[in-house]
Amino acid sequence: MTYGTNKLRISRQNALGDGKEVSCLLRKRVLIVEDDDAIIELLRFLMEQEGLEVEVAKDGLDALTRIETWTPDLVLLDLHLPKLEGLDVLWEMRQQPRWKNIPVVIISVDSSPQSMLQGWRLGVDSYFVKPFDPDELVRVVRRILSLPQPEMSVNA
Repeated sequence: MTYGTNKLRISRQNALGDGKEVSCLLRKRVLIVEDDDAIIELLRFLMEQEGLEVEVAKDGLDALTRIETWTPDLVLLDLHLPKLEGLDVLWEMRQQPRWKNIPVVIISVDSSPQSMLQGWRLGVDSYFVKPFDPDELVRVVRRILSLPQPEMSVNA
């Protein structure tokens, strides 16, 4: 057996005797914490296209509940949320030993230096300002979760 970060390759030789490899994607989990339905659908589409399992929380308190019960591998976090602000969610995550190492990507309309600095001080892994480049977000998510990058074609 060969273990990669996001794929498990199992040699079929032991089971079938033909020496072929079978690859199955180990599903990583992404929690989207966002209250705008259009952004939720875009993020859900992008993450599911990468083969990721997705859950959604529409407010900060629900986010903490889902983190406790579902334990994501990555959180995509808006800052301006009902019930509990995104930076407060991030602060709570960093206080809990089980959650403090879960990567967080902030996606917010807030481009103020204060919010960005506070996010970086709380250990955010990346910060995107809306509107954001979906391709760049996917590249960052792949890097954080160690998903394979698509092969680049070179036209000669």
